[in-house]
Amino acid sequence: MVEVVVYIAHSVDGLIADRAGSLDWLKPWEAGDYGYDAFYARIDAVVMGSTTYRECRRFPEWPYRGKAAMVMTKGPRIDEDGLAVFDDRTAVEIAIDLERAGLGRIWVVGGGGPIRAFLDAGLVRRMHLFQIPVLLGGGTPLWPPGRKAWSATVDRVTAHRDGVIETVLEISSPDGGGRDRGRSGL
Repeated sequence: MVEVVVYIAHSVDGLIADRAGSLDWLKPWEAGDYGYDAFYARIDAVVMGSTTYRECRRFPEWPYRGKAAMVMTKGPRIDEDGLAVFDDRTAVEIAIDLERAGLGRIWVVGGGGPIRAFLDAGLVRRMHLFQIPVLLGGGTPLWPPGRKAWSATVDRVTAHRDGVIETVLEISSPDGGGRDRGRSGL
């Protein structure tokens, strides 16, 4: 069965990008060790939105080499260099195809739209949230409005020396009866 996880940084005011849509505000925290290498080693595929994809393309190197990468977008392909597959299907359809391809652990990198789509589909099992000690005052919210409510059980909270608060959550349906996996049966 496919496992969908979220691993993302956000500001104290719940934003994942600044007013310009940039992730540059995260640079002071790039050197921190938040368990990323161990997390990434267990990932088979990454899924992201087109805005996140464009931001990642600004990096000197593609950060997801060696991983299957899908970009959820209703718009045209952004480029044709083969780094990612551009897909306009639902989170459930994407998850089913990745599972059929033998990819068992999917990281929904961002932004808020794809994260919400996988969450609303009942596919997110675990979240690793990193609250960065900065208030951006405006920008892209981590949590756009969704269709469903979910319960989260705190697995652990770690206060890192640099002020970053890491919260790992297990996600379940609000009635506590397990996760809603939608009609797909995933």
